Amino acid sequence: MKNLYLTALLVIASLALEAQTVAIVDYMKVPDNGDANYLAVEKQWKTLHQNRVESGNILSWRLWYIRNSGTSSSYNYATVTTYENFGKTETQLTEAELKQAFGANMDELFAKTSASRSLTKSETIHLQASITSEVQDKYLVVNLIKTDNVDDYINMEKVGYLPLHEESKKLGQRNSWRLWTRWPYEDNSFQAVVVDGYTKFENIENADYGLAIENVIAGKKSGEIMSMMDQISRTDEIRTIVKSEIWEFVDGTTPKAK
Repeated sequence: MKNLYLTALLVIASLALEAQTVAIVDYMKVPDNGDANYLAVEKQWKTLHQNRVESGNILSWRLWYIRNSGTSSSYNYATVTTYENFGKTETQLTEAELKQAFGANMDELFAKTSASRSLTKSETIHLQASITSEVQDKYLVVNLIKTDNVDDYINMEKVGYLPLHEESKKLGQRNSWRLWTRWPYEDNSFQAVVVDGYTKFENIENADYGLAIENVIAGKKSGEIMSMMDQISRTDEIRTIVKSEIWEFVDGTTPKAK
């Protein structure tokens, strides 16, 4: 019976992992005055990414500029490629795909790519909760989160803050919100990433959480309100924001035609 129970748990865990959206974030360092060359290269690569969206190998690809990164930062651009599940991240590029996208210019593009930027690091993140939008985010606030208990932290976000973010979207104060967890990772500097999406730069600091809380409380039962406020009160106990960045949208693929 014990072995059967363990097997069932493994199957459930496997199914959960298979169904979970995953993103690979690649961080790029582009040299001073090299932006035009780099963006021209990424525009060519976008053709391949769009082909992979249409073939079902990836869900999307986005290119972001990290504002105020400074010369000392190890990156000033990032690409985010999303996959249907963790297993899909192992889908390798084929020579046929490369030739379809670039033809005889393939080797030349590889050389230009290497010269235009340095790929400084990559991260794998798993989506835990989200509020999506049909409208493309123009700006992201990316918060790296340190926590000693990932499950406790995820619960806090879902019970305490998710209702407020949903109301904030209804009020037009934000465009999207996503909670990701990081795995695997090379260090223990952060375990989760919270991403707030906006269509206008001024909305980043104009969110009226007082109004959002008022509206959410008005539609909840007393027990739900107590649970939500209890989780919010534990914020500083459960997590620390170790870094915040503002990302600006540059380019990306379009969704697969249905």
